[in-house]
Amino acid sequence: MMMKRLSTTITFCGDSPESLDDARRPLLLLFPWYGAKPHAIENYRQIYYPYGIDVLTVECSIWLFLWPQYGSSYASEVLDLLQSEPFSSRPLLIHALSIGGFLFAEMLVITRRDVQRYSGFGARIMGQIFDSLVVGDMEVLAKGISQVMAPPILQPFLKRTTLFYFWLLSRYTVKHYEASIRSFWETQYHTRILLFYCENDSLSNYKEVEALLYHWQRKGIPAVGKSWKISRHAGNLSQHPQEYQSALQNFLLTLGIIHLPSKL
Repeated sequence: MMMKRLSTTITFCGDSPESLDDARRPLLLLFPWYGAKPHAIENYRQIYYPYGIDVLTVECSIWLFLWPQYGSSYASEVLDLLQSEPFSSRPLLIHALSIGGFLFAEMLVITRRDVQRYSGFGARIMGQIFDSLVVGDMEVLAKGISQVMAPPILQPFLKRTTLFYFWLLSRYTVKHYEASIRSFWETQYHTRILLFYCENDSLSNYKEVEALLYHWQRKGIPAVGKSWKISRHAGNLSQHPQEYQSALQNFLLTLGIIHLPSKL
């Protein structure tokens, strides 16, 4: 296995040194949740290696929420990397978890704003996988931030502080957050989509997730969902490994990325 760190937050992984320069190999863009441990990230990468899919892991920061200008700058950096060699012609697959979905949303906003510059980006996307998207009102968002940044005893205080911060700088925060959410509803990439979610996720309103899923389906986007009544935010793989990997394998089969051996 070959691993190359391209920056402090972006890492390329392939099965050999030659895979970095192989333009024919699909490239997975993996956007983990904030604070994901290396072994947890590797659990997702391990799913894709056997299928001959290289993985570009793009780690996220809480500043994606707290200071949107940072998120826009970082998203532009990722897009420019994908426009450069050796990635400029790679077929792309998206797998975003939790806050990682917001980074991809930032990329959607930028590509919509500068269509000419990023005209080829969307055509390279073969499929999109979203897990535990943080969708809901500002209360949900503030609660999520407090849970990842503070111990339980301080979370109520940090939640109130975050809500005040959002209100104080709503022109730069709330409006930006809403624009990111709209980019999912108005997605210009009508490739196949797989949504993972659970009904007891306090950081992701499952009714909003299902509304988004049905909206895509009504637009003619081939989107499917895999849900659980009881699971854990950004922990569906660890809680339900067999069901998760089975749904993911079926999705990759529909994309034509992988093929199961024929039975004799």
